[in-house]
Amino acid sequence: MNPQLERRRLLSDPYPSPRPALFLDRDGVLIQDKHHLCDPENVELCPGAQLLLEQAHQQGWPVVVITNQSGIARGYFDWDAYERVNDRLLELLGSAAPVAAIYANGHGPEAQPISWRKPSPAMLLAAAEDLNLNLRQSLLIGDRLSDLEAGARANLPLLAHVLSGHGQRERPAVEQWAGECAHSTSDNLDFELVLLESLLNFQPNLLGMQA
Repeated sequence: MNPQLERRRLLSDPYPSPRPALFLDRDGVLIQDKHHLCDPENVELCPGAQLLLEQAHQQGWPVVVITNQSGIARGYFDWDAYERVNDRLLELLGSAAPVAAIYANGHGPEAQPISWRKPSPAMLLAAAEDLNLNLRQSLLIGDRLSDLEAGARANLPLLAHVLSGHGQRERPAVEQWAGECAHSTSDNLDFELVLLESLLNFQPNLLGMQA
């Protein structure tokens, strides 16, 4: 673990009792993926993002953002630029769609499996400890296979894949992986996969089915 390449931004106190959370990737799920985004002026919410977070808040589900930011390791931008993008994201979401925490890592593809870089579940595990979350009742939405692998390795029961961001390109690999997991007797991964076109297709009742 390299603390210089891992960041957590806690926007909520720990919950008094364990509760389910909605985990979201940032680029390509919450905001449009613009390839190593570092200018807050270019931040644009994905369709349905604000509504989804409002629904999660109304249901009492904290929202946790987990994001790989390899642009840090590659030298494309620094943590200050990354935080300015997050500030703009929170501004666009508004107070009716709060975020409980944002976890990020700046590791490149060569990162060790124990690092925070997805598909490692380390960011989800850290959030569960920091905020008192029940991962076995939580939900993750991502556009990459690595997002879903992280959720599965953290023992989340429900994963959703969207076609925004890298989703269109990654959908075949996601479907193949899910099929392999369903027939595997060695990985001990037990989850339901929901395939979505975008966050606009998310069914709010999914926020209640695990509670």
